[in-house]
Amino acid sequence: QIRTYFLYGTEKVFFTKAEMNKIKTFGEPGIKLMGFKPIDSLKWEQNTKPPLFIRPDEGQVTGSTTAFWALLDEMIRLRKIAIARVIYRKCSIPRFAALLPVKEDEKVDRWKDKTGMYMIFLPYADDCRTLSIPPQPVADDEKIPGLIASTRALVRALTGEVDPTSYNNPLLQKHYASLEAMALEQMEPVEVEDELVPDAEGFASVKDEADEIQRIVNEEPEPEPVGKGKKRKASGDSRSSKKPKIAVDINEDDFRLLAKNNKLGKITVPKLKDYLRHKGLPLSGKKADLVARITEYMEKNPA
Repeated sequence: QIRTYFLYGTEKVFFTKAEMNKIKTFGEPGIKLMGFKPIDSLKWEQNTKPPLFIRPDEGQVTGSTTAFWALLDEMIRLRKIAIARVIYRKCSIPRFAALLPVKEDEKVDRWKDKTGMYMIFLPYADDCRTLSIPPQPVADDEKIPGLIASTRALVRALTGEVDPTSYNNPLLQKHYASLEAMALEQMEPVEVEDELVPDAEGFASVKDEADEIQRIVNEEPEPEPVGKGKKRKASGDSRSSKKPKIAVDINEDDFRLLAKNNKLGKITVPKLKDYLRHKGLPLSGKKADLVARITEYMEKNPA
């Protein structure tokens, strides 16, 4: 029988399967109201992931609609947000979230408008940190005259009205085209135009501004390299800059004994090369080549 335990000192503390499941569970899934805070305490940088929009469900909880609208109206009147503890599903970690009330025109049906609460998940303490951003260099007309004015002209030339809703997602459009081709039994799907490709004609209209910036930058001399100095010569005799070779002790009897027992393959490659270097033999090839070369040498030169 397999049992789960935790070693506490020298004792084994055993846990049943029910206790293990209870340890892994933080509670039943749901939203638990913890309290209220001023609406100004919610900062925009705390919105670290897409929020959820919640509304009451009278089908599951009777009377939830009345309580929800009463709470929403009172929170808007007092300019408060609710802090709630949220558990998505079983075995999910709990998250704190801010419930931000939103109310549309009362003349519109509440089930057709956007009246409800946005659930904004708050970051953990580990997610919040203070960044130390060093000062960045800025353009200076004294160092590079005309660069700021030319860049400003380029930015103004490229500035225009852009509506993100007028551009289709090329990945989805390609997927839809493939589905259409399968449904109509077409050989190939219709080619989808990627509307997010940069406009070559639009960039051609600002060619003069871009060329002017390139001209100003190219005329600026390159800075001299910093931190590079001349290499110092080694002390002593300048004629001999190479390191002296270290003599390696080669035991001829051990090598011949290993060769006799066909155990040269157990020697490392550096030691094999030391032996070959000592005998003036080539060092190229793999380990098997080195072993074969040493064996051939010993057969031609018996002890």
